[in-house]
Amino acid sequence: MRGANRYGIWEHASPVVLAAESKKSPAAAAVEPPSPPSPHPSDVSSAWALRSGGRPLFIFAHQDDETVLAGIIARIVGDDRCGTFVWWTNGDGLAPLTGESPRAYAKIRMAEAAEAMRRLGAQPHRKRDLDSSEIENYRRLTHVAAGGQLRQAALHYFMVEAERVERAIREADPDRVFLLAWQGGHPEHDLTHLMTVRAVQKLRQETGRPIPIIQCPAYEYVILCALRFNPWFDGDRRRIELSLEERQKKRAVFDAYPSQQDLFRRFEQVVKVVAKFSALRGHPVDVESYLAVEEFGVVDPELDYTRSTHRVEALNYINDDFEGIKIRFDTMIRPVAEILLFP
Repeated sequence: MRGANRYGIWEHASPVVLAAESKKSPAAAAVEPPSPPSPHPSDVSSAWALRSGGRPLFIFAHQDDETVLAGIIARIVGDDRCGTFVWWTNGDGLAPLTGESPRAYAKIRMAEAAEAMRRLGAQPHRKRDLDSSEIENYRRLTHVAAGGQLRQAALHYFMVEAERVERAIREADPDRVFLLAWQGGHPEHDLTHLMTVRAVQKLRQETGRPIPIIQCPAYEYVILCALRFNPWFDGDRRRIELSLEERQKKRAVFDAYPSQQDLFRRFEQVVKVVAKFSALRGHPVDVESYLAVEEFGVVDPELDYTRSTHRVEALNYINDDFEGIKIRFDTMIRPVAEILLFP
């Protein structure tokens, strides 16, 4: 079923339909979608955002975050045609659970990301690791909540990290940016989103270019709402169905992360539960068909980042803590948002 969202943009665009339209004539196939006049969702067409070409930037918090939009990446990048990839952290957060040192575990994660890129069609020269420690990031978030000198030092720490992200974005000189959604599921997803918005806002002011930001939902409510915007999300919501080749590349990216297979298996169990409820509603779905659809949307440039996406604080970053201290939006992420976007 195809239907227009509140911005009047089709939520579902089959690659078969797009391919058929592109074959109408050589002249039509050569015409590139018009550039958007502004970064507002109503001005940014899916055809332009997902085109193979230009200077797309894909920026993530963690190695494996790209699995969320692997099909979109494969469609845009193709055979190493374009794209810059930036990872903010080095992925060392789970090291204490593995017996590896944080540095050794980080090297594993960064090497896995390089292999994932290769499987998507992008070569290593397109990759940049900013190598920020997840462990340190979490520690600093607890310091933000602690107040006093610890808070001030932690806020300075995140401003320095934001400046590092800004330098990487400036070097990429993107015409559009893809990242994970602002959704209160993982604090580092939201911090990466915040730092990217800060840098893109500055570039827009300096250059006058729109530089749309396209977000893709990872998860919230632990992983009960995975790879989809929640039902009451009122922002720009679009979706694509992946081709067989894109699905195969996406599955290959999952397989590029041996260190994360336990997490992926847990995700598949959640999808199977979702499938049972869908079947009861007359909409049966399995893991492969669920993964064959990717949701995305253009970020509203007026979005208020001092407000959580959840009305109840307890729904933010569920079960996430650092050394027993609960990770919160109101006392940790909001103050960082305020210092980054309203210094």
